[in-house]
Amino acid sequence: MSYLEAVTPALVGSIPVFLAWLVGIALAVRMVRRGGGKAEYLLLTGCVLMFVATIVSPLLAGLSIQMVQEHELQRASMVGALPVSILRMVGIVCLVCAFWIRWKSKQPAQ
Repeated sequence: MSYLEAVTPALVGSIPVFLAWLVGIALAVRMVRRGGGKAEYLLLTGCVLMFVATIVSPLLAGLSIQMVQEHELQRASMVGALPVSILRMVGIVCLVCAFWIRWKSKQPAQ
């Protein structure tokens, strides 16, 4: 199995997720251009990190499969898991902080 044969089905299956994060990025850019504050920048950062993690995940998984098959490296299967996990965790933290800051800054109706 070649690298492209391992990666292509995962990338094609992730197209809806790619589109969802692209919509999130577009909305965040629009909010930032309209004078957004810290929450909007965190939203943009979180969306970009999650988009990058979604793209990188199948690529690193295909690389680890190739390393196991060609070089017989058994521990290579864990190579792609850690960087993607860190990217997703930081992206989720940015998104949670963005919503937290946004809801916390809302003034109650008087």
